[in-house]
Amino acid sequence: MIKAVIIDDERPSIETLKWKLENYCPEVAVEAAFDNPAEGVDYLKGNPPDLLFLDIEMPMLNGFDVLEELGRDVPFNIIFTTAYDNFGIQAVKFSALDYLLKPVQNKELKEAIEKHLRKTQGRIPSEQIDALLNNVQAERKGRRVRVALASKESIEFVDPHDIILCIASSNYTEVYLTNGTKRVISKTLKEFEDLLAPYDFFRPHHSHLVNLNRVREFVRGDGGYLVMENKMQVAVSKSKREELLTLLS
Repeated sequence: MIKAVIIDDERPSIETLKWKLENYCPEVAVEAAFDNPAEGVDYLKGNPPDLLFLDIEMPMLNGFDVLEELGRDVPFNIIFTTAYDNFGIQAVKFSALDYLLKPVQNKELKEAIEKHLRKTQGRIPSEQIDALLNNVQAERKGRRVRVALASKESIEFVDPHDIILCIASSNYTEVYLTNGTKRVISKTLKEFEDLLAPYDFFRPHHSHLVNLNRVREFVRGDGGYLVMENKMQVAVSKSKREELLTLLS
C-alpha cells in the first residue's frame, strides 16, 4: 500500500480527494489529512508517508512555504494540487514535478498514482526541491525560470534561452542545447510546447519545436526550411509558414 497524507485548507477538497482515492486508487491508503498546514508539517516531520498531496494556494502557509519548512531532504514524493492554473504551476512544471488541477479528474488521478509507482526512488531529489523554490522566486520577480531536463541518469536545469530546438521521438523528446549537447527526455513534444510557448518557441512542423531567438536563416527553396544556430535544418509546413515569417520579421 502507498501511505499518503493530504494537506489542503479546504475540508471539502480533502474529503473529495479521499473518496476518489478510495474508489479509484485502492492501492493508496490516506493515513492523515490536515486543513491546517502548520499541523501537517509537524506530523510529516515525525511520520513521513510515501506520498503527499499538497495544495499550493493556502493562507498562512502555502504549499511552497510547507516545502521550505520541511527542508531540502524530503523523504517522500509530492503531488501538488491547486484550483488555479496560474501562480506556482509554471514553477512546478519547469521543475518536472507532478501536479493535479482541481477539481481532480479520475483519469488524471490514476495516471499520477501510476507515475508515482513507476518512479525508481520514492522521494524528490534535493536539487529538484531547490530548483522549484528558486523558480517560485524567479516567477514572483518576473525573471525566467529554469527548465528541469530529467532523465534516468540525471536532472539538468537550463535556462529556456539555452534550448535551441526540440525534436519529437515517439513519447520522448530530443532537446538540443547551446553548449552542443543533446538530452533525451521522457516528455512529449506537446508537453515541451506547452511549457516553452511563453519563451518565444514555435512549432513550424509537427515533429519540431524551435527557439525563434536561435534561428539563423529561413531558406525559401525546397518547400522552406529553417537553419538553426547549431546548423540543424528544420522543415516548415505550408500551414505554418506565414505565421512563422510574421514572428521572425
